Amino acid sequence: MPHSKSLRVCSLTRTLSSYLPLAELQALLEQHRKEATIGDTLLVVQHASVFTIGKRGSAQDFHTDPEELRQIGYEVHNVPRGGETTFHGPGQLVAYPIVNLRQLGLGARAFVERLEDAMVQTAGCFGIQARGRVPGKTGVWVGERKLGAVGVRISNGISSHGVALNVTTDVSHYRHIVPCGTPDKEVTSIQKELQKGGMQFDDLGVGGSAAGISSPPTNSCKTQQDVPHLLAVAEEHLVRCLARVYGYTYVQNIETKTLLPTGAR
Repeated sequence: MPHSKSLRVCSLTRTLSSYLPLAELQALLEQHRKEATIGDTLLVVQHASVFTIGKRGSAQDFHTDPEELRQIGYEVHNVPRGGETTFHGPGQLVAYPIVNLRQLGLGARAFVERLEDAMVQTAGCFGIQARGRVPGKTGVWVGERKLGAVGVRISNGISSHGVALNVTTDVSHYRHIVPCGTPDKEVTSIQKELQKGGMQFDDLGVGGSAAGISSPPTNSCKTQQDVPHLLAVAEEHLVRCLARVYGYTYVQNIETKTLLPTGAR
């Protein structure tokens, strides 16, 4: 049985976060989780536009020169996660679980598969049929279109980095790269898939409690054009689905000031 059933969640999605400060925060949280001075923690963010190059990424992943991208306002960074090159930016939910895999009783593969499961379940909450655990591919797919990416780092049994789920993302940013090593595949978003299907929802809220997991108050989304609301609802779904696939029974929403132990702030 998992040792920790409580997941601390800090949402930073109301503003756009530059990449490097969040990378530094992740590193601090990872160290404190190793030292058991904090519990399992999930950061959910929206990044300012950035291309990140994972351990298997290279300059060959770029259609546009990285220096040119920097000049027009993108960040470009090499990062210590698995995977190739991807984009993060407005309208995309990036979830960073800093959790103890050994206490969860999971190996690296099972951990990654559950990340994909959570994104598949999140898409399903919007009536979108997605799939993960695809042989030879990482991430989550709607048909042959990529909806969500996975790239993690695991050090001494502690995870960092995580998933990126396109919600209202402008997918034209991906034209500058070969996204996640898949040159012949289209990138999509929840908003694009809803528009393709002409779907409308009276209530996509996820408030209340299910399976013993506490959650934020209910939100509703009347149409897919309600972009800010769509992102907020997707965030609620994603947090709940991540908590569910890892067996957490309680989600504690916390503020940035309480992320680190008192003496480390």
